[in-house]
Amino acid sequence: MAVASKLLRILALCLCLARSELLLSAQAELPRAPISALWSDGTRVLIGQGSTLSEVMPIGERLLIRWQVGLGRGALQAMAVCAPFIFVLSADGLSVLDVERRERAFARGGGHRVACNADQVWVAALGAGVRRYQVTADGRLSALTPIQTVAHDVTASGANAFWVAEGELGVRRYALNGEVQLWLDAFTPAQIVRERDDKLFIGYGAQLSIVSLGASPQVIGTATLIPSDARLTDLLIAGDRIYAGRQHSSGRGASLVVFELSAADALRLVAQFGEDGDGAQLGAFGAELFIVGGSTFTWLRFDQATPRLVMTWSAVSSQCAPNAPTDPQPSDGAQVRSGRLRLEWRASCADSFELWLDGTLLATVPPSAETDSERPLHGYTVALDEGVHRWQVIALGADGARVASPTWRVHVTSEGLLGTPIAPSGSLLYQPLPAARALAEAILTLSAAACGGLLVVIAAAWWLGRRAQQRQW
Repeated sequence: MAVASKLLRILALCLCLARSELLLSAQAELPRAPISALWSDGTRVLIGQGSTLSEVMPIGERLLIRWQVGLGRGALQAMAVCAPFIFVLSADGLSVLDVERRERAFARGGGHRVACNADQVWVAALGAGVRRYQVTADGRLSALTPIQTVAHDVTASGANAFWVAEGELGVRRYALNGEVQLWLDAFTPAQIVRERDDKLFIGYGAQLSIVSLGASPQVIGTATLIPSDARLTDLLIAGDRIYAGRQHSSGRGASLVVFELSAADALRLVAQFGEDGDGAQLGAFGAELFIVGGSTFTWLRFDQATPRLVMTWSAVSSQCAPNAPTDPQPSDGAQVRSGRLRLEWRASCADSFELWLDGTLLATVPPSAETDSERPLHGYTVALDEGVHRWQVIALGADGARVASPTWRVHVTSEGLLGTPIAPSGSLLYQPLPAARALAEAILTLSAAACGGLLVVIAAAWWLGRRAQQRQW
């Protein structure tokens, strides 16, 4: 009996494995559409394409969709996972998804990066600073006082703090109440920040520095990209490996640089990959590494230190060049109400857009997923106070090209021509003078009387005629 029971268990296990393989073989592959957001933790990979969020699984040389959900929001820009919730940042705002991928809450306001812990979620929104939210047990959001700074990146620091990369201000660690705990101002312009195992990884310009976090923080490793005007765009730490995304305006050079941190805290170059100098976003799943740069997706598989190309594809023809954004909405010089406002423009072939407001870079906006127009409509939602604001959009090409729009103005007000209109009453649009009205009424009365008398005469004549006919018979 014991032997038979074991055989039955083995058979059941084989059937389950066979069923799993059949299910995976029946799943759809990720479409080769532009990827606007990528997140991974080594065991899961989430990908944003337009307003669609997918979890994918690399099987052999296929990227299969485990589940997919359309959020109905603007283009997805970043994700973060803090169980049991997925926080999804779109061009419209922040969505909270539960384990069944239902949207539990939504807060308006775009951004650049998002990070979280068990209690809070933070949105790095460049010139708009850091938006902070308290997260309840059922996934609801409560807005906290934002941090006024220029926020390029944000990451959690344990359970009670978070780091912000603040450009020319370096990096700062904040307590959950928003107070500064530690300020490292030597690493400028700070663009990327990560924390792992009491070590802080900072990307600033073409530099990568690793800082040991203790009673007295100190640098334990530094590397410099070549040439010096290249810049780090993303960092992914997996064990003792550090994967660095690299960009260069020339569109040349490696898009991925791999370092290794030894037990003695020595930083060593391990490998480089790519020639287009565009490694904007990185993701990993075991030995698989994914690179998203502009409209190009690249999948690498690492064998020891050597990366092997599994696949690469581009969603946009290389012959398509970005052009100047046009057709601003609101139109140039328009008056609008104070509060939240969506700024929109039309452009084609852009890899992304820089949105400048009053001389400050406010956000990097991914292209719209719209495909029905040769010049799609793109946009970003902002909060504007009263006054005259100037805004400009710069279209960025995958080859580093920059094409700027004119500078547009929008006048924000709560009074004047934009005051609440008064609904029209039910009275006539035209009211004649009293004398004219009296004369008109007299004429109508006489006409009615005359018509009434004529009808009486006609009726009498008809009756007499009928009587005469009856007498003849």
